[in-house]
Amino acid sequence: MLFGERGLAAVDRPTLIIAGTADDITHYDLEAVYIFEHLGAPDRYLISFVDQTHYMTSDPEQAKRINHFVTAFFGYYLQEREDFTEYFSEEYVSQYDDLAWGVYEDKE
Repeated sequence: MLFGERGLAAVDRPTLIIAGTADDITHYDLEAVYIFEHLGAPDRYLISFVDQTHYMTSDPEQAKRINHFVTAFFGYYLQEREDFTEYFSEEYVSQYDDLAWGVYEDKE
């Protein structure tokens, strides 16, 4: 890990992590989950794309969904659009069977 627990704990900026749970390049548990769990930022979010790989961005439908979350996150934090928070919330994400809010716990 590039920054380690101490470096990640020093992060104090809002952070959005989007990761595929089947990513065999950065390894979901070893990278996305580790970073998410050790970030010091109080405003930290992990949206897990269930059964998606590292290359999910090459799928136009997944790329569209990623863009949705990125737009909502930056709209809220950079443009102060309070109404955007509902579009990257646990309630919004829970509408989809193939997304998980936070760390994905395999339900099989």
